[in-house]
Amino acid sequence: MLFLDYTQVKYCRLKNNDRAIKGLIYNGNVFTRAKAFPKEELEAAIKECREEYLDHEERSKIATLLVKDKNSVGIWMQSDRFKASDAIASSEEKQSPNAKLPSASSDQPKTDLSKVSIRQIALEMRSETGVEIKTRRYKLKLYQRCFLGNEAVDWIAKRVNISRTDAVRLGQKMLDKNIFDHVTNEHQFKDEELFYRFRDDEGKSLWNSKI
Repeated sequence: MLFLDYTQVKYCRLKNNDRAIKGLIYNGNVFTRAKAFPKEELEAAIKECREEYLDHEERSKIATLLVKDKNSVGIWMQSDRFKASDAIASSEEKQSPNAKLPSASSDQPKTDLSKVSIRQIALEMRSETGVEIKTRRYKLKLYQRCFLGNEAVDWIAKRVNISRTDAVRLGQKMLDKNIFDHVTNEHQFKDEELFYRFRDDEGKSLWNSKI
């Protein structure tokens, strides 16, 4: 689950036969809303998202967003039925013409990755101002002191002022240097909701992290 603000996504309407349904675009992928809550019920939305989507055997395989809007909180699931080309500009988009994705803009100067200190970036990533490191659950199993790949890409892209593609490359360099690993060593570094753990956090007690 990725928790976003409405300014980080692009709302749209999606062509669905003879009618249009509400959708949004994030990182080039289309999402449709599964459920909405009043903004005052944020905690209830987070709880339901975890219990009904992240812990569900089938739904957990689908990318899920929790998006906080001006007056509501929505649970959005990635849809394979629609493409970005199916999108029609919505009223929300017109109200927020400056909505943008959390990545480096095209008019910003590019950063030379060869001059980036991987060790320094890793230290900052693991600090209090870095990625969220906590105990996470997947299919009833707990994985202690880990972070999400897509959230790390968000952080790296913003911190180093690079594109998400370059952020993945930088993260892969950290993985290759054994700074962190996928929790079951089954994946390279990806811009997905996969669990990774810093080598320095291996073997740390459950009581030293949040659930």
